[in-house]
Amino acid sequence: MEYFQAHASEIIGVAIAVAAVAVAATYFYHSKKRKGCLDPDNFKEFELVERKQLSHNVAKFRFGLPTPTSVLGLPIGQHISCRGKDSVGEEVVKPYTPTTLDSDVGYFELVIKMYPQGRMSHHFREMKVGDHLSVKGPKVSIVFHLL
Repeated sequence: MEYFQAHASEIIGVAIAVAAVAVAATYFYHSKKRKGCLDPDNFKEFELVERKQLSHNVAKFRFGLPTPTSVLGLPIGQHISCRGKDSVGEEVVKPYTPTTLDSDVGYFELVIKMYPQGRMSHHFREMKVGDHLSVKGPKVSIVFHLL
């Protein structure tokens, strides 16, 4: 006990230093802008890891990103282009906006309403867990900045 009383100021100094390092490391980790997985010029494949039917014609699709700590990299107000095949096998590309935040790590989600005659709707209706979706983006024409 006498040792702690004699060295209290040293112990407090070390504790303050450790706390300062922890705060700085946390700030650096969270403020560092993570590079997103998207490519605006080339389609990339993302695996469907979960599909949840929300109604007779609406489903939520969860796609995995390359690592559990990856982010999609989609700025506010932007969308992605998704590519698939319609009912006759022709390629279809359609824009969608994920329902997840860009701060969500490891996955992104799309909530899709599937129309009976919709060309891209056919592709989503046919998707099973383990299938891949071709995605590129963001499609940037207007950039929003938070103040």
